[in-house]
Amino acid sequence: MDQTEKLLMGIENILSVASDLVQEVDRLKRVEEECQMLKEKLFLKQLTTSEQDVFALTLDGHSITEMQNILFREESTIKN
Repeated sequence: MDQTEKLLMGIENILSVASDLVQEVDRLKRVEEECQMLKEKLFLKQLTTSEQDVFALTLDGHSITEMQNILFREESTIKN
């Protein structure tokens, strides 16, 4: 086996390892996204239904006044 063949085999090996690494990085990204979703679900489960409603409306950019009209709650209730 001459040097050219050895070099080609080495390059093929490197490309194979690189492909495996790319697949592993993709897998780890999916795992990270799943972990983040589980954290968010755990956080939301600690809130009451009313608190979850206010939280969702806050994330959507609603003001307290808008939340009062949507949820039919007093300002102090929403703030708490």
